[in-house]
Amino acid sequence: MSDDVTLSFPADTANVRLARTIAAAMAARADLPVDQLEDVRLAVDEAVSQLVGDAESSTIITCVFTLTGDGLEIIVSGHTRTGAVPSTGTFSWTVLSALVDSVSASSAGRRVTLTLRVVRHIPVDA
Repeated sequence: MSDDVTLSFPADTANVRLARTIAAAMAARADLPVDQLEDVRLAVDEAVSQLVGDAESSTIITCVFTLTGDGLEIIVSGHTRTGAVPSTGTFSWTVLSALVDSVSASSAGRRVTLTLRVVRHIPVDA
């Protein structure tokens, strides 16, 4: 079985809940404790919402969830109207940064990508 799951959906606020659900499922597969699972769910909600808010009308948002040896990496991307990465000085970015171990943003043309990384805080017993 692959350690990657890709979810693609139209940039519509109604689809944010689908991304949250998959995020929670992947966090569970990564053996994250419940508090981290909830943080991942909320972080994906925030990341997707930031892109949907600036998305072109025909944009497809893509979320790639990758299990790592010690946690989870999530890449959220989509074409936006402005091509601008989210400002790191906003309350929204502060919340996002507090929910995961690391977050970064990049832009190529008008495609914006947010990369979230979560490291399991409690080791899994072998």
